[in-house]
Amino acid sequence: MALIQIHVDDDIKKKADAAFARNGLTTPMAMRVMVTQVANEGRTPFDGLFVGQSGSEYIESIRRDMLYAEAQEYGLIPDDSIIGSEIPDSVLEELGLTAEEVGQ
Repeated sequence: MALIQIHVDDDIKKKADAAFARNGLTTPMAMRVMVTQVANEGRTPFDGLFVGQSGSEYIESIRRDMLYAEAQEYGLIPDDSIIGSEIPDSVLEELGLTAEEVGQ
C-alpha cells in the first residue's frame, strides 16, 4: 500500500476538516475517495479546467512553483528563496527534469 503525504497550512487543514466533516468524512478519507475515483475514472476534477493558451501558461506556472517548493523542501534551494524564480539547472538535473519540461 502506498503512502501519500502533503503539507498544508494549519488553517487550510482546519477548514478542510470542517468541510469534510459535514459529509461524515475525515480529510484522509476524502483524499482516499478522490484518489480512488481519479484512478477508476482516469480523469481528474481539473481536466478541462485550464484550456487555451492562458490556461496552459497557468498550468506551467503552477507546475514550476510546485517544483520550486519541492526543491526547497529537499534542501536543493534555500528556504528563503522566492518561489516562482527560475529553477537552477543543477536542481532540475537533481530532480531528473529539463528546463523545457518546466517551461523555462
